[in-house]
Amino acid sequence: MRALLVAIVISTSGCIAYNDQCQPLVDNPSDRVAFIASGTELFLDRPNTRHGNNALGQQAADSLVWVFSNTDKPADFGVVNGGGLRAEGLCVTRNIIGAGPLTNGVLHEIMLFGNLAQAVDLSEDQVYAMFEHSVERLYSDTETIASPAGSFLQVSNEVELSVDCSLPAGSRITSLKIKGETLTTPGRPIAQKAFRIATSDYILKGSDGYTMLDGVRDDASRSLSTAQRFAGIDSNITAAYLKQSAFNSDVGGGFKVDASRITFTHCAIPARPSN
Repeated sequence: MRALLVAIVISTSGCIAYNDQCQPLVDNPSDRVAFIASGTELFLDRPNTRHGNNALGQQAADSLVWVFSNTDKPADFGVVNGGGLRAEGLCVTRNIIGAGPLTNGVLHEIMLFGNLAQAVDLSEDQVYAMFEHSVERLYSDTETIASPAGSFLQVSNEVELSVDCSLPAGSRITSLKIKGETLTTPGRPIAQKAFRIATSDYILKGSDGYTMLDGVRDDASRSLSTAQRFAGIDSNITAAYLKQSAFNSDVGGGFKVDASRITFTHCAIPARPSN
């Protein structure tokens, strides 16, 4: 894969370019990695990546669990921050991608930051606090979504999260399950129960306000590991996961959003974006 280009934003005729030549970020940009399911669309505008379940964000989170599945420390669940999914391509903005093939080049433009995928053990309280931070800036259904936070987390299939946006920030979670197990706060000590998360090094170093995760990578007892396959890069991992999945057979079996992962009550609903 070509080295990831530094994202220098240059406005040109309403488009956003990440390099002057608009060159692909990978050597095989036309390769298909999966299909977006027939009858569905992939929304990449900020409200739909940062304020609701997102089809590609969910696949990216699933891929992080997958890449650690055959290691000696598999992950219990995965998350990716909504701010890491971008509509701005190299020379074109894509708010909507319709049903049909998703190429490797387009996937790498959407996930262009090239974060390292890492896994680490968290306490029950840390997981709960992390998800409260994820939803604290969601807008209630009496408000208009204006500037959604990139810290909102897209979650893997192992997560069942319910949130009520009419409740105060910091106490919005009404239910949280990981692999069918209910989490509460105050939670059990990590010596009694650890939850292993797969996510980006960006999140694990406390970026986007995830200060409850500060120091976990430096604590040897948390068993930090970095993905060894696909250069450990989240976009490469997502591409490889999708390529080997059932979603890469035909458009009828393509991927689509799973609305059951995060359930929203009294929350503003993102509208369909314009192209």
